Amino acid sequence: MFRHAPSAFFRSRQLLATLGLGVLFLCGCSNYQLGTHASVPFSSITIQPVINDTFAPQAQALLHQQLADSLAQEKSLQVRGADGQASLIVRIIRYSKNVSATRSDDTVLGSSYQIEMTAECTLIDNRTGKPYFQNRPIYASADSYASSGYSSSEYQTMPILTRELARKIKESVVSTW
Repeated sequence: MFRHAPSAFFRSRQLLATLGLGVLFLCGCSNYQLGTHASVPFSSITIQPVINDTFAPQAQALLHQQLADSLAQEKSLQVRGADGQASLIVRIIRYSKNVSATRSDDTVLGSSYQIEMTAECTLIDNRTGKPYFQNRPIYASADSYASSGYSSSEYQTMPILTRELARKIKESVVSTW
């Protein structure tokens, strides 16, 4: 009779400890929310036309549209044409293409490329004229597969690259600086 008593005692303690940890875990996760927790000091933003200082084909129009779409998804922020409380200025400063893999039948020709783009971003408070941040570099890259020719693969990869860059710029705008 005494041999079974300690095991029942330890099982009940183990059960209580497991239940206690489960309750703590559930209480800790009950207030978790997706998205950014910090609020920005402005409720509207104007996106200036993107400036392209590189040879990236049609990147400025794609980046501007994708940036506007990405920022418009923020519930606490309105994208406005001219009278936003803050202005975002984006300048594409670097665009490069590097061979990632060569063709097996001709090692001079590339079969895949890594395309990279860097933009400098400035966010200005339109009420005071002071920058929240200035000339912040934001970098993105995407892989391009040249099975049907390099120029067509670059054209197909450009929206992917600018979407990634727009996502990173948005994160920089809505996060705490």
